[in-house]
Amino acid sequence: PAGRKVELFNDHIFCELRAYAQVPDDFVNSGWDMNSLTAGGGKGGTLMAFVGEAYIVKELSQGDHKALLQVASGYGRHVRGGDTLICPIYLHFRDLDTKRFFFVMRNSVGRGPWKAFYDLKGCADDKLMEKDGEKVPAVHKRIWNVGMWCGQSSWTPARKRYYAGKVEARDIQIEMTKEQRESFLNALNRDTDWLASNRLMDYSLLVAIKEEPRDTASGGRGPSSLNLKPLTRRGANGEDISVYISIID
Repeated sequence: PAGRKVELFNDHIFCELRAYAQVPDDFVNSGWDMNSLTAGGGKGGTLMAFVGEAYIVKELSQGDHKALLQVASGYGRHVRGGDTLICPIYLHFRDLDTKRFFFVMRNSVGRGPWKAFYDLKGCADDKLMEKDGEKVPAVHKRIWNVGMWCGQSSWTPARKRYYAGKVEARDIQIEMTKEQRESFLNALNRDTDWLASNRLMDYSLLVAIKEEPRDTASGGRGPSSLNLKPLTRRGANGEDISVYISIID
């Protein structure tokens, strides 16, 4: 990866997943480097880099590295055994020079601009990340931001916009056909059962909504069509709406 010397982990598993998804073994050998890693925007400040529009290289903490080592075998069986919303993982490695751990996943919701893009956890951490093509920067009400605890009158416009986005994300309703809803719920229940059985938590459901012609909506190939291909429908004004949904760590 990126022309660096690395140690691969469980590549007998991820090699099979790459082959099944028709992803070449050298898929992240170029298109990124260590200098292109930037904070992903989460609370943990994890560094990540996009490789084109198809893949994301993400740094792992020591704890997350150990967890991926433990669940890799079961993960491989799970994603090949039925429909899944879990974002496909294709590589797990350690950079030998820096001793840092990484994994590479498919960018299963693609790139914007989005009509709306949500990061949902089913708790107070739900948030709106992009609206009508404009990013919504996170402005947290941290304990040291004393002024933010004295009522909304002291909030900045950016904080008010961020909070309004969190309220919107909390109440989001996703339009689907009856068949789409059944398939989505079956996959979601299957995935959450597997995640719970492996005592995995703090994952997100990404929901990305885009207006685009149906024949251009795609997400690549993979073990499941659900986690890579959008749900499409006709909007109220006749426009084509694509909804991309994926579970990520």
